[in-house]
Amino acid sequence: MKSLKGPVTVAFAGLVIATLVAVRLLAGAAWDPTIFTAFGEEATLTLDYAEEKLGREVVTRPAQGHDGKFFFVQSNDPWVLDPEENAAILEPPVYRSQRMLYPVIAGGAGLFSADVIVWSLLIVNIVFIALGSLAVGLIAKKHGVTHWAGLAFALNLGLLIEMFIDGAGIVAFALACIGAWALEEDRIVLAAVALASSALTREIMLLFVGFIVLFWLIRRRKIPWALWVPAVSAVLIWAIYIRMRIDAPGDIDGANAVTLVPFSGVIEALTSGEAQPVDIAAIVLFLMLLIIVPIRAWRSDVYLTWGAAAFAFLGPFLTVLVWQKSFDVSRALAPLVTAFVLEFLLARKRERDPVTVS
Repeated sequence: MKSLKGPVTVAFAGLVIATLVAVRLLAGAAWDPTIFTAFGEEATLTLDYAEEKLGREVVTRPAQGHDGKFFFVQSNDPWVLDPEENAAILEPPVYRSQRMLYPVIAGGAGLFSADVIVWSLLIVNIVFIALGSLAVGLIAKKHGVTHWAGLAFALNLGLLIEMFIDGAGIVAFALACIGAWALEEDRIVLAAVALASSALTREIMLLFVGFIVLFWLIRRRKIPWALWVPAVSAVLIWAIYIRMRIDAPGDIDGANAVTLVPFSGVIEALTSGEAQPVDIAAIVLFLMLLIIVPIRAWRSDVYLTWGAAAFAFLGPFLTVLVWQKSFDVSRALAPLVTAFVLEFLLARKRERDPVTVS
């Protein structure tokens, strides 16, 4: 229990940080949790749906709003039992419905009312900020650096932005960090469950699992099927189920977030003339992380860093829609930040104690 004291303190600190941020925003919105759900004033389908479910007006964001509006809809019917009423509101329905675990949890597996869901979407994210901080703190302590490295999760701006819009990125990455910590402790079953759950929250987390498998293969000359098969199987089974429930031919990816031409999104974002100084700073920062994190991963034995390196592979293929705003690129590549902070601390430790191999 003594070994848990430090990381648990970090988890509590993460919980406090997330709660204070949430309270600050709630206070400015007359304590209306729909400030986080990010309904767009021009997204009439989800806006009308929410106001009908809640029986009142909701707080709106400019234009189309953000991801939270879709997770609210999904949380009201997480098992897609009534796709004509609920999934029809999603844009596009199959793509959105693939991200199932966050709305299953926030919707109480379909038992919660809409009035509870607008709160539970926020509360779940706050709790998972604490759990992600705990996992990173445990990983840091396992490798001989301060457990306060866990705050690299709670203070990750991209993850806090996810909380602002009731996004699924916090739950997905927290579960990935839990899986990475479980691997550090040789708890393969727990790791497999956590990593599969992460992929069910956001399908892009299959890349996180895939890069752990890739580094494992390179280092140990074998494939950890116990990690790879459950994650892929879970995503495939749910994808088949969704396509049986929803008739939406050709609905594969409505986010337009990925391009086949590497760095074309970065170049367009930098040359469009629309990027503000803060956006340019974010682009430069993440371009640096695209290089640094894979180099550190190659030298590291930290599973979290191996998985996070996947986002350095993903980054060049993100479109201008992601790269042109710091708000979006910070969310999309958030794992790189946490991995960088952890590896920075580990590098300092290696300099002080070059004999020790973490």
